[in-house]
Amino acid sequence: MYKENEKGCIEPVIKNSSLSELVMQKIQQSILHKEFQAGTLLPSEKDLSERYGVGKSSVREALKMLHALGVVNPVQGKGTYLRKTLQHQVLTPLLYELMLMESTAEDLYELRLMFDVAYMRIAAAKATEEDKALAKARFLEYKELYAANLPADIADKAYHKVMLDATRNQFIIKIGQLIMDLCSPYLEKSNDIRNKDALDSHEKLLEIFCSGDVSELEE
Repeated sequence: MYKENEKGCIEPVIKNSSLSELVMQKIQQSILHKEFQAGTLLPSEKDLSERYGVGKSSVREALKMLHALGVVNPVQGKGTYLRKTLQHQVLTPLLYELMLMESTAEDLYELRLMFDVAYMRIAAAKATEEDKALAKARFLEYKELYAANLPADIADKAYHKVMLDATRNQFIIKIGQLIMDLCSPYLEKSNDIRNKDALDSHEKLLEIFCSGDVSELEE
């Protein structure tokens, strides 16, 4: 749809929903450029309205959507705060989108293989003695459950999470968790199969992590 503006020119009619999405994008850019810092109070609806050149209703709708995504936290009488981290129970849009994509187990395997090989080089180089001790403990938990024919997928994730955390890189950790969430159904199935090769691979990965020697990582 189009309308005639005050200058007599024809321009497209922008729906309010489109404006609220535009505000979300603008806020995202402001976060990206560190104009809005994690954990701090966002500008008021009036200030955001003037900043982005839209009505307060569009700003209000955008903030509601960001709240639903767990990005912001409105506090009565104070305003809206930008969260430091997303709430654990929030399903991120990216994860939801990836889950809906048509993909195969092989697609996810290739993604995880590429990512695991890359981040393990960093993890092995940065691992502290505390990291190594925790990885050994998590592996033993996983091994005991595996040997007892009990569900081991949660222990499996905890084992890999130690190595992700050892990178000390929040981008790698978040993306790694996302990939593990995507692979969860296949992790459950693979742990049900009880293939000794899988257990041996986990143990070999632990040796690489603890020694820092990544020469055999590709294998």
